[in-house]
Amino acid sequence: MRTKDQVHKDFTQSTKELLNTLNDFPEEHFNTKPEDGGWSAGQIAEHLIKSEIGCVRFFTKDTEPAERDPEEKIKPLKKTFLDSDTKLQAGGPIMPDDAPKDKPKAIDKLQDIRQRVTSLIEIEDLTEVVTAFDHPLFGPLTRIEWLYFHIFHSKRHGRQIEGLSKNLNT
Repeated sequence: MRTKDQVHKDFTQSTKELLNTLNDFPEEHFNTKPEDGGWSAGQIAEHLIKSEIGCVRFFTKDTEPAERDPEEKIKPLKKTFLDSDTKLQAGGPIMPDDAPKDKPKAIDKLQDIRQRVTSLIEIEDLTEVVTAFDHPLFGPLTRIEWLYFHIFHSKRHGRQIEGLSKNLNT
């Protein structure tokens, strides 16, 4: 079982990596879509904002004690989200739109969301199942599983942004 200190450290490291990746991305290309029709760095940032803001909302809502290992879905989450060969499709409210994105505002928003979630790590029981919202692929998750989902999800998209940056330089 991971300690709160370990979870805090992992989440903080994830935040640092994500924000560094976004800060390093050339602002003039923040809204440039790749030729293959994927998302721009700005759209990826918006997608992360939309998916992570929900965590702040439902992290303090209804929960119940887990009747299973509270960390059992972390390995499958990691396997799914860190495998670049696995194609995933975002839907509904977490889809980015086509409007231009403001890089500094997006970074500030992500930083704010991550800081709020980090403060919740300290005060919430991470082993409880969040009942306010189910993950579309994995169903009900505990708070600790949601945290690691966001770690893996942001790492996946951070790699995408790095790939976009490399393609701009070729």
